[in-house]
Amino acid sequence: MSFETDGFFSSEVETFRRYVRENEPFKAWFDYALDLNRLGFGMLRGVETSRSDNRLIALNALFVRVHHSFQSALILAERGLITDARAVLRSGVESAIAINALAKDASFVDQMIEAHHRSQRTRARTGLYKFPDSFSTEDKVGMTEAIADAEAYQPANGKELTDIKWEQVADKHCPELYQLLYRDLSSDGAHATINVLQRFLVVDSSEQITAFKVAPDIEGDTKELIEVLKTATLLFTWSAMPYADLNGLSDAMAAITERMQQFATLPSAFPREVAVA
Repeated sequence: MSFETDGFFSSEVETFRRYVRENEPFKAWFDYALDLNRLGFGMLRGVETSRSDNRLIALNALFVRVHHSFQSALILAERGLITDARAVLRSGVESAIAINALAKDASFVDQMIEAHHRSQRTRARTGLYKFPDSFSTEDKVGMTEAIADAEAYQPANGKELTDIKWEQVADKHCPELYQLLYRDLSSDGAHATINVLQRFLVVDSSEQITAFKVAPDIEGDTKELIEVLKTATLLFTWSAMPYADLNGLSDAMAAITERMQQFATLPSAFPREVAVA
């Protein structure tokens, strides 16, 4: 099974995966990240959430999502899918911003509920009025109910429904997450930008494009792979600490602090324009 035939399903990619898992400097980062992964599962097993606590339900569910994104990024990274790993991490950072906002402001869950109603109403109106032939009668009934629910929530809320501006939320609660992670992962990962396109070009010494980069390259991807692993671990710690704090997991908080100190000892941990939580 060659890459030219089977792409990222080929045995060549499995060879790449084994190499980065078993050789430095990648091994140290993967070992560190997998240790955090196990810590995350331990934290999830140690929590019970009251069904009446909307704030904690939202925060804990978001931590599950971050943990999934963290694992997904590692799986993509070890197979050389760097840009896709960065896109997954960008989604995870948005969840991390929400976790930090919920940890510091109990009313943020109300903003999330309001934004949910606004989004559902917008999607329903678009479907009903612009693409009516694309939906079944049952779908249209659901859309009509979503609009009615939003309209009923709006008077109770006392103001026009608004969306969440993540930059404003992060600026108030965790500016480092937005400015140093979210922006970077958006412009070079999640969006179709020149930065992203450059990752798929092979350029010679005279700055001429000679080919498109289709397969992972252990030498060319060294820096990028480590940056993904660093960002993934920072995402985890930025999310795990407020999660542990609000759930009263004192042992987990001590363990996270220990892992944060360990971060600085890893290969190429610094310099990098990202802040340790």
